[in-house]
Amino acid sequence: MARCSPCSPCPSEAAAGRWTGGSVRAALIVVAVALGPLAAGRPAPASGSASGTVAGTVAVEQAHLRTDGPKHDRDVILYLEPAAGGTAPASDAHAAMDQRGLVFIPHVLTVQRGTTVTFLNNDNDQHNVYFLFDKTGETLDIGTWGPGVSVDHRFEDSGEVIVLCKLHLEMAAYILVVDGPLFVQTELDPSGSRATFSIPNVPQGEYTLRAWHKKLKQKGGAARVAVTGGGRTEVDVVIAKRP
Repeated sequence: MARCSPCSPCPSEAAAGRWTGGSVRAALIVVAVALGPLAAGRPAPASGSASGTVAGTVAVEQAHLRTDGPKHDRDVILYLEPAAGGTAPASDAHAAMDQRGLVFIPHVLTVQRGTTVTFLNNDNDQHNVYFLFDKTGETLDIGTWGPGVSVDHRFEDSGEVIVLCKLHLEMAAYILVVDGPLFVQTELDPSGSRATFSIPNVPQGEYTLRAWHKKLKQKGGAARVAVTGGGRTEVDVVIAKRP
């Protein structure tokens, strides 16, 4: 299949990505969609008596959120970082994000640094994918392609990535790239006010718990938590309007 010509690039972008034609790697997509973003992007840490669980609730304050439709506001990501610092080894996991019905699916995806994400065009139209990296403000266009074609991209750096399509400006999605494997993606209840979460198999030690939401911010900043072997640490998180 011939490569489609991308639309006009934005000033600061750099072209990258790997093009594939013909048969799409269906096995990867089926596995990723069946397992969901968490299972596809997060290898579970080894369990044992020297590990515990961090669990609790997420509450929304002073915000009205959209709770229905494919681009709803219910997704919340909780992730742990060792208090002592350090960098976890990069992951070799795979995940997938589809383009279907002029929507990125899933709308929010969590992956560990080093994960390769397959971007699939499952529409009847051409699509483009480019990234806006929140941490640096830089953009990266990985191309424009037709139906049945997929492109892989490996996320090397942690941070929030906004995923856009230049051909359909209403399309947008979010990828949060976290450094380590200790994360969970949950959803607020239908009222958009509350959620529960649990991160199991956490090695004992001191951690910083961070919450991410596309519109809201963790009130009071990151929380410090201590995990003991075989124990359960309860944490209540509040997310509210960003300043």
